[in-house]
Amino acid sequence: MWKLIRLEWKKNNMKKYIIKQAVVIAILGILFFAMCYYIPIDDELGISESVPEVENMQVQIDLLTNIVFLVITSSMLSSFIIKAYKNKTQSLMFCYPISRKKIILSQMMAVWIFCAAALFLGKLFICLLLVLSSGVGTSIPLGYDLLSANFYLQIILKTVLTVTLAFIPLYIGKLMKSSRAVIITSFLLFSVMNGNIGDLTLRANTVLPVLLFGVSLICGFLTMHNVEKEDVN
Repeated sequence: MWKLIRLEWKKNNMKKYIIKQAVVIAILGILFFAMCYYIPIDDELGISESVPEVENMQVQIDLLTNIVFLVITSSMLSSFIIKAYKNKTQSLMFCYPISRKKIILSQMMAVWIFCAAALFLGKLFICLLLVLSSGVGTSIPLGYDLLSANFYLQIILKTVLTVTLAFIPLYIGKLMKSSRAVIITSFLLFSVMNGNIGDLTLRANTVLPVLLFGVSLICGFLTMHNVEKEDVN
C-alpha cells in the first residue's frame, strides 16, 4: 500500500501541491497577523478594541483554515481520481495486477495523508507565528496555549475531521462524473457545518461533526464499492 501511495505522489508531481499549499498557509498567516497586530489600539489601555475577537483567534484560525483545506483536499481528490477517469489514466492503473479497490484506496490515502499533514503543520505555523509576533505588536491574549496538550489534541481531531469530510464531495463528484460537483459540494458541506438556524449555531453542535465523520467514512467506502466491476472505458 505504501508503495502505491508513493507512486501516486510521484505520478501527480507533489512538488506543485507543496508549493501551492505553502503559499496558501503563508497568506493565511499574514492575514491573521494583520488581524491581530494591525488593528486599532486603545492608547490608554494598550490593548486592541477588538480584543474579544482576538481572544477567539483559535476559533477563527480553525474556521478559515478548515474551509480552505476542505476545498483543497476535495480538489486534490478530484484530480487524483475523477480526472484520472476522464483522461483514461485510471484505465492504465487498472491494468496492473493489483486490486482496483487497493488502487483507489491508495489514491485516497495519498491525498488524505498529504493534506492532513499540511493542515496540521499549517495551523501550528499560524498559531506559533502569532505567539512569536506578540513582541512586535501588542501583547494580547490569543485564546490558546501552545504548552497545553489539549491544544494539540484539538488540532489533530479537527484536522482529521476536515480532511476526512472531503470523501463526501469525492463520492458525489464520482457519481456525477464532475470535478465541479466536488468543489461545489465541499463549499455546501462547510456551510452546513458552520451555519445558523435562528439562534442555534451548528458550529457548536458536537453531534453533527461525529455524524458527518461517519457519513464521510461511508462515502469513502462507497467510492471503492463495486469498482472491480466498473467499466472505465
